Amino acid sequence: MVGFFDDDEFETLLAESNKFKPQELNEANVQAIFHRCLATEDSKRISAGSLFPPSHGYAQDAERVIQFDSDLLLKNKKSIEYLYGQLHLVHTSQTVKRVTIDDYNMTYSGNRWTRDKAVMLQFLYLGVVKEINTVLPFNAEDSTSILNPPITPTLSPKDPVFPTWWEAHKAEWETQ
Repeated sequence: MVGFFDDDEFETLLAESNKFKPQELNEANVQAIFHRCLATEDSKRISAGSLFPPSHGYAQDAERVIQFDSDLLLKNKKSIEYLYGQLHLVHTSQTVKRVTIDDYNMTYSGNRWTRDKAVMLQFLYLGVVKEINTVLPFNAEDSTSILNPPITPTLSPKDPVFPTWWEAHKAEWETQ
């Protein structure tokens, strides 16, 4: 019959659909994950992210708290971490250091991945929540944050050396 799979074909298709898929750090991928993880009325567990809290020297009205669905954050954790792994500062240093918003905008290839500040903030809010814990809130005194190491350096799937690199590293990302 047309349109039906036998059991082996179905199992193979199901296994392929559940594998981790590396994504490029870009606006579309950040926005998709950000919107996918936002809390809704149906969210059972909520996690809040704040980048500019008064406890770090910012004015009360500077703080914007974004609420995410904790379960969706955990489901997307590897994808978020994979995107953070494409940052230039991850490829050049794994020590704790204070970084600026501009540092979060530079990929390992030396290119800016966005010119849209709203998308940049979406990326940072995804990183600051406790489930991800990649970014610490910014400090008003010097307008810097801390990127929490260790973060695994990753490559864009569009990088010419990606296929070889992925063969050597995919087990790290495809395991649960």
